[in-house]
Amino acid sequence: MQLASIKNKLKTNSLFISILIGLIGFLAFRYIPQTKPLRPAASFLVDSLPVFLFFILFFSFCKLEIKEMKPRKWHLYLGLVQIISTGLFVALIYFYGYELSEKTVLLLEGIIICTIAPTAASAAVMTGKLGGNESSQTSYTIISNIIAAVFIPLFFPLICTTISGIFFDDFMLILRKVFPVLVLPLILAVIIRVFFPALLKLINKAKEIGFYLWLFTLAIQSARIFQNVANSKTGSAFLCTLFIVGLVITVVQFAVGKYFGHMDQQRISAGQGLGQKNTVFAIWIAIMFLSPEAAIVPSSYLLWQNLVNAIQMRLREKDTLARKQKGLEPYQE
Repeated sequence: MQLASIKNKLKTNSLFISILIGLIGFLAFRYIPQTKPLRPAASFLVDSLPVFLFFILFFSFCKLEIKEMKPRKWHLYLGLVQIISTGLFVALIYFYGYELSEKTVLLLEGIIICTIAPTAASAAVMTGKLGGNESSQTSYTIISNIIAAVFIPLFFPLICTTISGIFFDDFMLILRKVFPVLVLPLILAVIIRVFFPALLKLINKAKEIGFYLWLFTLAIQSARIFQNVANSKTGSAFLCTLFIVGLVITVVQFAVGKYFGHMDQQRISAGQGLGQKNTVFAIWIAIMFLSPEAAIVPSSYLLWQNLVNAIQMRLREKDTLARKQKGLEPYQE
């Protein structure tokens, strides 16, 4: 019983444990000379992040029950929010970037990463725990990932300074990097579901593998985040500003999602759909196409969204207890 309790606590705090492992790894490689022979292996892991992201989404999509996925109004509204909000900030940089300070552009880039980032594959799990509709939320996860795969290559050539500057060439370059990570896992999962049901059953037996892969990539990205913060030439005051912006955009996206979800009586599902982002992918995209400093905003988003989830879980427990005392079933969308 005690072992089970320890295991449960470790799983509950797994996010923070992964971040802590990333911090320890960063400190070890930065300040302990004896770790130098291991640096090529660490670089290899960082370069392999797209592969890990592919498998995280693949295992998530393999669990989908397509017949249970129905289109909802809020899917359309949230998709438009994802596209339009990103487009507005991209237009601001594209047309007025030369008039804006470097720090302002950096803030806007961080916001763009947070708005275009797709819904996290793990969002369905949290949605279920909060009493939301997992199938409906997972439907939007697919929509959100497809939107990101299409519009990141369309938008980013307008604001990137690290690529060629020729729109079509840049579009194809970004598409080649984004499409395999976001769309191919879905295509492969559908093929296996339709033509190889025995293999699908075998894959789904490993229920936690996607979750543990996510924790592993989170530890790697956390180490990279701490490195970016340590190497950042911006002052501590501006770093605080980046984190505050991350908090604001986190709260806004959860709130907007809940607002549109209320129309379909699916506030929880829609709130998680727009609010809970694939921050590991977002940070990778920021570093790949913008700058390490731009990755600080989505890095802070990772922390803030999990704080929001923790608060929601606490409120869920209170609501469930209150309903139980009244002889009512827990809230379920």
